[in-house]
Amino acid sequence: MVTLESTVSFLIYITAVSSAAAGVTEIAKSVVPFMGWDYEPADNSHEAITRANRKEQLKKAFNLLFSAIAAGFIFAQLKLDPALILMGQELAYVENAWSSQVWVWGIVAVFGSPMLHSLLKILQGYQEVVSNNAPPKPKRKISGK
Repeated sequence: MVTLESTVSFLIYITAVSSAAAGVTEIAKSVVPFMGWDYEPADNSHEAITRANRKEQLKKAFNLLFSAIAAGFIFAQLKLDPALILMGQELAYVENAWSSQVWVWGIVAVFGSPMLHSLLKILQGYQEVVSNNAPPKPKRKISGK
């Protein structure tokens, strides 16, 4: 069953793996030259600008793909299925970590990272408010008339 605690745990794992995959991608950029190159047009012609922009977009797409594969690899190495965390299972360990269901979470972690991080902050704030169990105080006095 999905609870607030299991959802927060799920989002923490997803954002942590996303950050780790981004770190692995940054390390790869220092090792693999074309992952970090900035493509600039050779001259001011429309063709040169278009070619440089196309190469820049391909580089960004490759870096995102590399990051998604790294995140999937991290989940597989941990033998962790985030869906089990979300469902509130006691054990999120999976026997066959190299299956596609674990690798898909790498894609979710990389491409959904900004949204999931924002959602995590909102849920953590809500969890803090709920854990205080204090009713909200009215801002002004309300008359009974």
